[in-house]
Amino acid sequence: MTRKHVIVPPFRDLDPALEIAERLLAQGNPWLAGVVSALPDEPAAADRLNRILAGNGAAPRLVESGTGWRLVHVTAWPGCGDLVAGASGLAELVAFGGWRRIKRCAVCAQAFCDRTAGCSRRWCAGHRPHAGPRAVL
Repeated sequence: MTRKHVIVPPFRDLDPALEIAERLLAQGNPWLAGVVSALPDEPAAADRLNRILAGNGAAPRLVESGTGWRLVHVTAWPGCGDLVAGASGLAELVAFGGWRRIKRCAVCAQAFCDRTAGCSRRWCAGHRPHAGPRAVL
């Protein structure tokens, strides 16, 4: 299903998990990159994302934040925290904005999350025009 006009909550509401997902994608994490490589086959990408969460024993939990309650995925496996948080961030982004917000850079094919209001970003942080020199995480 393609969503063209979807109201997406402020992206800060999806952080810190979405920030972790963006960092892991910028670092070329093979698990999250595998999710992106399955696109445009959305069911296959969803299956890969669900396998990451289930394979690491991720379980949803409600936690209180400064602005209310939010859903996070936690795991008992040491060393999987960032991967589970990143996968959770991608899952939340997809649930709110659809798969169209997960893209590949038009220059280097690096995966990134499009946080723009119009879902129009085409470049990773390292190749955005007019952004000035930026370090790629």
